[in-house]
Amino acid sequence: MSGASGTVLFDGKVVAPEAYEGDSITVRGAQGNPVTGEERRFTATGCGLWVQLPPPAPGTHALKVRGRSGDFAIVVDYALTVAASAT
Repeated sequence: MSGASGTVLFDGKVVAPEAYEGDSITVRGAQGNPVTGEERRFTATGCGLWVQLPPPAPGTHALKVRGRSGDFAIVVDYALTVAASAT
């Protein structure tokens, strides 16, 4: 994690990521999953750069995520649609 870097844009505005160095987490795998291939609980380390987004208003939104750590890189663009809540 020491070399991880990334950027997030939500509707064109920068959202600062927070680094989490590594917490022990328990994960329950589903049968045939690509990580363990079986349905069981296992312990893993949850780490990375994370962001908290503000609650989006109804309508369309763009979320762009870029990140890099060592030889791993990610580039993801989301087109989000938020429906108005029925009250």
